[in-house]
This record gives sequence, structure tokens and C-alpha cells, in this order.
Amino acid sequence: MFNNILIIGLGLIGGSILQGILDNRLADNLYAVDFDKSVIDNAIKDKLITNGDDELLTLAKTGVLKDCECIIIAVPAFAVKTVLSQIKTAIDDKLLPSDIIISDTASTKGNVLQDAFAIFGELPPNLVLAHPIAGAEKSGFMARNGALFKSHKLIICPHDFNDKQAVDKIATLWQSLGASVDFMPCDKHDEVLALTSHLPHLLSYALTYQLAKDEESLNIFRYAGGGFRDFSRISASSPIMWHDIFLANKQAVLKGLDSYQAILNQLKSAIENDNSDDLLTTFEIAKNAREHFGRLLIEKEKLKNGV
Repeated sequence: MFNNILIIGLGLIGGSILQGILDNRLADNLYAVDFDKSVIDNAIKDKLITNGDDELLTLAKTGVLKDCECIIIAVPAFAVKTVLSQIKTAIDDKLLPSDIIISDTASTKGNVLQDAFAIFGELPPNLVLAHPIAGAEKSGFMARNGALFKSHKLIICPHDFNDKQAVDKIATLWQSLGASVDFMPCDKHDEVLALTSHLPHLLSYALTYQLAKDEESLNIFRYAGGGFRDFSRISASSPIMWHDIFLANKQAVLKGLDSYQAILNQLKSAIENDNSDDLLTTFEIAKNAREHFGRLLIEKEKLKNGV
């Protein structure tokens, strides 16, 4: 698909993209940048990448990126602005092609658009915002999985000035990694993800924190059942990444949190007043919705396994 691809950030997502590109032979040369130089050194030693460095401009000054066709930014939300600034400098210094496709994997999009406009003075037509709805409990380059995105959603958020060919190339790349590509406006993406991903993580962190700070936390954890295990699993995710996501998508998260707080107050009132009808109605609606979601998950798993 591409002769040369640069991946910036070799955590779980960036590393899995790299592995998927290798497994599916989607590029001739892979380059990488990661702040952890040991990750880069090991990736070069294992012949996973052609070259790499812990600084983008240092790597670019060697001249190896002058024919690079695509950059995928896979770093925490608040680090994207710095990366975009370095890319702008490299383009201005003719160390990167001016028409190079720039894409990302961030869970929030409004802040990326704002950062891109601030740095480039416009929204570059070759900037294609993308977000893979996939993850794993373990993080880091060693947890990478080339099949991580298979049968998972990949949302592309085109902006008004996007080059259609650049959007099509990024969509095809993700489809080649096994993802199912959907398109969504940036503001809608941030609103939907606040409810389906960001808020659940916040609640998981909150409950796990509540139990962890309890004086009897050791006994509480010892007797915790499957419900706590399943609900708390996502609070094992990267604190830095989620710190950035909550602040970057502040308004949408706060709106969702207000709605959730209102429902909690209704449930609290129903319990205080022994209002069985309200409790049962709420639980039945939630149960039916979860069963519908469960059926969707089963269908997705069948697709993933080729059934």
C-alpha cells in the first residue's frame, strides 16, 4: 500500500499497527519514533523497522524520511500537538514531503483539529483523523498484536478540506488490518466516545479507587466477585493516556457525567423510598439493552473467526 510508513509512538496501538503492517506486508519500509530509545533499538535489532529514533527531527535529518508517504501518530492526546509541530518543522525544512499523509489514533478529535489549525494555520488536506475502537488490558510495545484490530470498528473523521485520496488510502490501510471502517464528524465522535468509552473508564477508575483507599481494601479485594473483576478491568489502563483523554474531551465527558449522576440520584431515591416499580423498570431496560449489545458482540466474534 505504501513504500514507506512512519509510526510515532510504539505503545500497544502503535506497536500493533506496526505488527499488522508487517504481518500483512502493507509497506516496504517501516520507520518509528518512540521516546523510549530501548524500544527503538530492539525493534531495529529484531528487524521490525528499517530505522528509528527517540526524536522525530533527529531521524528526519538523516534523510531516511524524504520519501515517506504516511505518518501515523499513536501517542497520548496531549502529546499530539508537539508531534504535529515537529512534523511541520520537518516539512518546512524539506525533511518530509509536503503532501505526506498524516493520520492519528487519538480517542479525542476536537483537540487534534484545534492543534493542527494552530500549528499549520489551516487544516491540512492530507490530515486524516482516525480512531481504532480496540484495546487490551496490557499496554506497551511488548503487548502488541497484529490482529488487534480485526473485526473492530475504525472511525475516520474527515474534515471539510480533506483530500479524498488521502482519506481513501487511510481507510484501505485500516481495512487491510482487518478493521471495519465507519465515518463520523469529529464533534459526533467525541460525544459518542464520551458515553461509550470515556465515561465507563472514569467510573471504573472511581470504584476501584474507592475500594483501594478503604482500610479494609485487602479483604474487600479478596472477596470481590466476577462483577468487580469485569468492571474494574479497564481501570488497569494507562493513567497518562486516560488523564489526557478526560481533559481533552472535557465538555462531552462532563455532559455524560451529569446525565449519569442524575440517573444515580433517581436510583438512590427509588431505593430510599422502596420504589420497586422504578427500580425494576430501570433494570429491565438496562438488561434488554445489554442483551442486544451481547448479540452484536457475538456477531462480531463470528465475523472475526470467519464463521
